[in-house]
Amino acid sequence: MRGGEELFVLVWFTHPTSKPLKPPPAAQSVPQDSPSWSERRRRRKHHSGASFLHALPGQTAPATPLRPCGRPEVASGRLSSSEGGGKWQRPPPRPTRNGRGEPSQAGWESEMQQLFHENYEHNRKGYIQDLHNIKIHTAITLHPNKRPAYQYRLHNYILSRKISELRYRTIQLHRESALMSKLSNSEINKEDQQLGTMPSFNRFQPREMNEVIEWEFLTGKFLYSTAENQPPRQSINSILRAALDDIVMQVMEMINENSKSRGRLIDFKEIQYGYSRVDPMHGVEYILDLLLLYKRHKGRKLTVPVRRHAYLQQLFSKPFFKEAEELDVRNLVENINSDTPSFTFLSNSLKIFSSFQGTKEMGGQSNKKIHILVPLTGRYDIFLRFMENFEKTCLIPRQNVKLAIILFSSDSGQDSNKHIELMKDYHNKYPKADMTLIPMTGVFSRGLGLEVASSQFENGTLLLFCDVDLIFTTDFLQRCRDNTVKGQQVYYPIIFSQYDPKVTYGGSPPAESNFVFTKKTGFWRDYGFGITCIYKSDLLSVGGFDTSIQGWGLEDVDLFTKVITSGLKAFRSQEIGVVHIFHPVHCDPNLDPKQYKMCLGSKASTFASTMQLAEQWLEKHLGVRYNRTLS
Repeated sequence: MRGGEELFVLVWFTHPTSKPLKPPPAAQSVPQDSPSWSERRRRRKHHSGASFLHALPGQTAPATPLRPCGRPEVASGRLSSSEGGGKWQRPPPRPTRNGRGEPSQAGWESEMQQLFHENYEHNRKGYIQDLHNIKIHTAITLHPNKRPAYQYRLHNYILSRKISELRYRTIQLHRESALMSKLSNSEINKEDQQLGTMPSFNRFQPREMNEVIEWEFLTGKFLYSTAENQPPRQSINSILRAALDDIVMQVMEMINENSKSRGRLIDFKEIQYGYSRVDPMHGVEYILDLLLLYKRHKGRKLTVPVRRHAYLQQLFSKPFFKEAEELDVRNLVENINSDTPSFTFLSNSLKIFSSFQGTKEMGGQSNKKIHILVPLTGRYDIFLRFMENFEKTCLIPRQNVKLAIILFSSDSGQDSNKHIELMKDYHNKYPKADMTLIPMTGVFSRGLGLEVASSQFENGTLLLFCDVDLIFTTDFLQRCRDNTVKGQQVYYPIIFSQYDPKVTYGGSPPAESNFVFTKKTGFWRDYGFGITCIYKSDLLSVGGFDTSIQGWGLEDVDLFTKVITSGLKAFRSQEIGVVHIFHPVHCDPNLDPKQYKMCLGSKASTFASTMQLAEQWLEKHLGVRYNRTLS
């Protein structure tokens, strides 16, 4: 259906087996206690079937209604109608019937709600968010759907479903071709050999231990993984959730394909647990334990929960490549308006895509000034290394940043004097650089220091909460600008933390080894939330830091929780532009028990990887020389 056209559906209600009714002859008398002819006709209409007819604008509807015909295509989920015949591809299912064998009014109403999908969500104005839904696939009309942009979106989705069907058909043809080649003792085509292999979990045969494709364990909420660059436990993201929903929907369609003839219906309840992995050469593999609800509606009615194991494989078809330039929506809209003024409705619809433009169109945000806040106490040598990296990254390239050092004075005050003198030296060397030192007294508190420093800036200020143990690049600063959206999003980069170089490199790390990201050199701090890019106004709106927390840790987790509960989006991504340099960790036994436990856990995680520690233990206690190449 082309954009802008409407599909008209005319509905006649008539009894499924009735013949055209004639009024009684005039000579025939009607008893007084019997219903009149019009009343009987009204009653017969009450329990009625449905006939469907459609006509496009400009066409004349036939004089007699057409009965729906054709078998429903459950797998394809097509919503289109056959051309020329005026008949729907998918007929309505038979309604439920009452004890006298007549169609039930409640059954008809339920069936009609499924066939004629009504989308009256508040403030949606016809926008159907979830098209990939079993309710959409079984419907024959969608209403309302009047805006051209939404019609194009629906048309695009239907075409994508058709493409998926055709790609699956190519897989079937490759299998048939491979089978015929095998039966005829002829050479199998390379493409048929790759794409025509029957589904199996053993198609890929690893030759070495490190080639084994690991399974990921999943539940209804969490994903457990041992893969590199992934946390051991994480919530199921939206991409995997959509994939699981699609898989479950296809499985349920196959299970319920002949449900009416079998007199039973099976509903999906939840995924108890499962395993998944990606075979790059063949497809995605799943083993799912499904909790289902068995409903028998023929004979003795029965409803019981059941479990079923599903072994599934989502195959890859032949890849297609197409190089295309980035779409310039604004230029396209101007060309449409200048060439064909009558298509203004189309250009207006295209404007909804302008919000997806790249960073180059984000205006002044591409060079927004970043205020870097670094709380510090003592540790002069570490501070000296931080300032050397800051000079190379920000001062020499003249980055649009402001550095604020929040210095907590020690009891002796000697270290503080060194810090102050170092800042003066950099001020003299770079007089135009925006750097300041904020003195603090009392026990070191990271949350208190950041709260006091941020209070000195305006609400529109972009803040970066940093640590003195870090080194970073200019690319990270740009991503801090791009990934932080005022009033909407806070950037929480997942930084890489180095292991002890005495263990990983035997005490002699190579030059320029800071930005080497491997399992041997360090790990990603998936549970660290201290490094944050946030606007001052958003910091105020969530409630700021808990200034009562003293010493090591917890203040970052508290702020992250406030951000999540406030409705702001926390954007997390592995950041290759920041590295946490290794340093020995000292945990004060006088800390709060919860903080002390977290400190010990962080300290234990910085020695080396589990594999490397196991290798050293085997070599020391059992004299086993482990093959380090496999780790």
